[in-house]
Amino acid sequence: MKRHLITILLLALSLVLLAQGNYYDAIGDDLHSEALQTALKALISTNTNNSYNGAKAQLFQQLENHNGYVTCIYTGKEFNVGYNYTGSSDPNTEHVYAQSWFSPSESSIKKADLHHLFPCEMRTNSSRGNLPIFTVANHNNADVYYTHTPWQSYRGQAYTGHTVFEPADQSKGNIARALLYFHVRYNDSLVQQYVNMLPELVVWSNEDPPDAHEITRNQGIYEYQGNRNPFIDHPEYVDRIWNYSATDDETIPAAEGMLFSGVYPNPFAAQATFQVSCKQAQKANLAVFDIRGRKVYSSELTLQCGDNQLSWDSEGLAAGIYLIRISSSSESVTAKIVKTVGM
Repeated sequence: MKRHLITILLLALSLVLLAQGNYYDAIGDDLHSEALQTALKALISTNTNNSYNGAKAQLFQQLENHNGYVTCIYTGKEFNVGYNYTGSSDPNTEHVYAQSWFSPSESSIKKADLHHLFPCEMRTNSSRGNLPIFTVANHNNADVYYTHTPWQSYRGQAYTGHTVFEPADQSKGNIARALLYFHVRYNDSLVQQYVNMLPELVVWSNEDPPDAHEITRNQGIYEYQGNRNPFIDHPEYVDRIWNYSATDDETIPAAEGMLFSGVYPNPFAAQATFQVSCKQAQKANLAVFDIRGRKVYSSELTLQCGDNQLSWDSEGLAAGIYLIRISSSSESVTAKIVKTVGM
């Protein structure tokens, strides 16, 4: 069975690669951070379909229809809808990027953009509403949405205390890539109701990579509305934009002389403290970059031989992922840190 699924996935990948043609030729291998995001936005901003009814028909009759059935994106529940149903009752259509979050520009195109539309059980769709997509801190105290399948989604409190909606593990990657696409395509914010969804979406996309259905669906959307979700075709773009210069660990040791030996707390709300060890006293520069590679803070340092305790006050900056870099004339060290919403 496993070998059969792998064969199907490889076949889907082969067909999609053939269909892509030269679609990504303009995206250089050397692009990263804001430059890559800008290049992808220019590439995928070609969809002009604003027929919501047409999009729903495509969703329920083609993209998600398997032998007359569609699957709820949050619960895995199967609905027998035949080949004429267009989401008029239950199941209905979920906008993963909630319509109330839309900025005014291109709103009718956003509403009909299939890359973030999915079939959804009506009760679960209503319960999610326009809540941020994020991890619920305590599943035992949350509302659970499931049917006869192993899929379980949750509505509850994030660790920040804000009410959020956490999709089932089986669809986290799909939803993450849909939201990352929407953010890049329309430049609409992933910070909603004081919750920054981006760090979770990056993690979910990496942990739950595209499967054969998602790849085939992306091709179908391309044929219908003329653009692709690049994070399905090239999942590595996620890290090249939002995790550039970071590693699997929180710290990157320098080649000689300097070493981050601690960053705390991480995540942090207002002020981060970190410790840098030096083999000799030296002048250095502290710089902080946001996830787009933009420098948001800089200061000069005098580091003593041994351990140096430093701090960074993030007042005025949004929650999200930041890179702290300390560099001297000959080397640099970098640490990744996550700023949360203060309570």
